[in-house]
Amino acid sequence: MPAFRGFFINLDRNKARCEAMTRHLADIGLAAEYQRLPAVDGQTLGADYVTKLDRGNLGLWLTHERLLAANKSSDTHLHLLEDDAFLPKDAAVCFPSLLEKTDKEIPDWDVIFTDIMVDMSVWMFQLLTKCRQEYQQNGQFRVFSLKTYPFAGTSSLFINAKSIDKYLRLIEGRWTEGTPIDIFLRSQVKQGLLNAYLTVPFATSLSEHTGSSDIRGGLDLSRSVVNLYRVAWFKDSDLSKVGEALRRLTATAKKSDLTECYLEAVKFLLSDQWVGF
Repeated sequence: MPAFRGFFINLDRNKARCEAMTRHLADIGLAAEYQRLPAVDGQTLGADYVTKLDRGNLGLWLTHERLLAANKSSDTHLHLLEDDAFLPKDAAVCFPSLLEKTDKEIPDWDVIFTDIMVDMSVWMFQLLTKCRQEYQQNGQFRVFSLKTYPFAGTSSLFINAKSIDKYLRLIEGRWTEGTPIDIFLRSQVKQGLLNAYLTVPFATSLSEHTGSSDIRGGLDLSRSVVNLYRVAWFKDSDLSKVGEALRRLTATAKKSDLTECYLEAVKFLLSDQWVGF
């Protein structure tokens, strides 16, 4: 039995992303493990779908519902990807290993996120840095609970075969409340209704196609910067290239004198010379 069954969400009208994802999966030897999941196009839905959600987020929510409903009897974990996700070259090895280890050590897991939008606080940076350093030493992902951590994004998540019905029951029809599905999931995790975990470093990342989202449209400068910072936590990221790209993006940003003071203090706090007191 395979460790998981993979699906990537893709709108019929976005053929370029479909072709790119198909090539990517073939390049890393996982073409047979993933199949395209036609996304619900929120733009085509009738007026009977009454919600404060924009049509892109509504389509994403309904796509999650339909995938889970179609796989309720699955005895294999599911891996749900958005079509701008990027997988590591060794995914065929590291994904089954990750799932086997988590099944053994955290048998009650419901969802494992392999990439999220990162809280940019200093304490989160320190936590992620520590986990990344551990990975560099032992080659093992740190998998920790998201119950007390802020997160957003559904670019890549594993769903436990035993939790498919549970996940579906939690989300089914709740799009009427007008909250994007990632923020809704965060609330369920915080309340203890869903056991969600995160891999650190991130086991997946964002592709070059993230720049134009079918859900949010084109990215502004701020979201582009946040996404690049997010990419830095991918296990295979070239940090020098990410840093260079960030410097180019932010080169013209003006900062106040007080902001400069804060940044200098934080840089020292995160340096090798800082000593807590």
